[in-house]
Amino acid sequence: MPDVKQALNLDDDNHIRLVSALTTMGDENALFSTYPAAGPNKIRFVARAQSLSDVEEVVRRYHANVFLIDHQMARGAGAGEALITLVQRLRHNPEYPIITIGLCYDPTWVKTFEEAGALGTVNGPLTTLELQRLNDELPVAMNKAMQERLRPDYISRFSDGAIKLIDSGAWQRQTISVWSTKGGVGKSFLAREIAVALGVICDRRTLLVDADMNCGDQHTYLRLSPNQNIWGLAKVFKTNGNTLTPAMVQQYLTPYAANLSVLLGAHDMAMTAQAELRGRQGEAYAEALLDTLGAMGFDFIIFDLGQNFAEPMHLVPLKRCSLNLVVVTSEKSTALEMEMALNGLRNERELKLDNARFRLLLNKWDDRIGLDARELIHRLGLPEFARVPFGTDLKVDISLNQSKPLVLDPPNEVSNAIIGAVNGLYRPLETLWSGRKGKAKKKFRLPFFGKRHAKTLR
Repeated sequence: MPDVKQALNLDDDNHIRLVSALTTMGDENALFSTYPAAGPNKIRFVARAQSLSDVEEVVRRYHANVFLIDHQMARGAGAGEALITLVQRLRHNPEYPIITIGLCYDPTWVKTFEEAGALGTVNGPLTTLELQRLNDELPVAMNKAMQERLRPDYISRFSDGAIKLIDSGAWQRQTISVWSTKGGVGKSFLAREIAVALGVICDRRTLLVDADMNCGDQHTYLRLSPNQNIWGLAKVFKTNGNTLTPAMVQQYLTPYAANLSVLLGAHDMAMTAQAELRGRQGEAYAEALLDTLGAMGFDFIIFDLGQNFAEPMHLVPLKRCSLNLVVVTSEKSTALEMEMALNGLRNERELKLDNARFRLLLNKWDDRIGLDARELIHRLGLPEFARVPFGTDLKVDISLNQSKPLVLDPPNEVSNAIIGAVNGLYRPLETLWSGRKGKAKKKFRLPFFGKRHAKTLR
């Protein structure tokens, strides 16, 4: 059973350690008088932070459980975004959640604090009545934080409200393919990670389409049932006189987490050989699928494509996607195969193979192997979009075998590089990613707060 003391980092006497960032000495004095650093009270005021920038250091130094902040601390250019990021970083602190309570002199800040991820607010100045409200709200807030952390589907990501506050709107919807002429270069891995970053961390409405006609593996990499898949939808399309509607497509989408859905692939090679996916019928289906998905309001659609660009389910997305990420590695044979394939694609009149829509994604890259990136870019005639390092710690392989996206684990050199690439598509991701520290794995027992606030956790 969950141990709330361990979950919330409480000491043996169940004391709650509070740190403040307040603009008035009167409020600090009221806190100190009500919650002295030593005494019988459950809440103890242990330290103050003088600015937003030193809050996390003070919280770590005193192992605080609760952070009380005056909204007037968020002043100056970028201070609002810094406050939102701070609240989310504390809430998703890997060792234990740190609860933020907002002190509002201006009532319009109540909603802002709630959207930023604070678990409560009190009004300023801190009168006896408001301090009693704080006393009453903290047990509820701490139980909420603990139960959030205990949920089996808990993911360390910013709240929906926080994302809305950070999002400047300076981005555009994109349909993106991840493609290469060679197997084993990391296409499916990269497609998965990009989709999870956009749909789960950024909470944008995202669809991952497993269109690999060599054999789709995203169901394995995401631990999803493959029964509703791209071939099944192709049969529906043909049965209905080559007609496809959003309602038909929606029935074949599998939700993953947050705002990410998946159209799973043909997981058996026998499926990819069926008439519904090949020749003119396959081309008609692929065209209808992109038309229909475009009308369904997704912010981002990510296609995981197989090698052969002659396959309709590969060629049509390459023709129509707003961005095609061409994956190459530092292996010489991959580069040579890609050079021949790109020369062939340039003869496709409808493809318009240009630098704006086709960009190189250098994966598993290590300069020590001997392939020169500058020469590769020159020979392939495409600019570099991003570079993902080789990664020598096996985290990529482990994430695939455990069916757990790498960008949902604590940051490492590979996931940092992937996020850097995706940040070019959705700028708020940089702020969201900077708040991630990973997720703690702890054993828990039931809450100590008593029957009035405790809830049974199953």
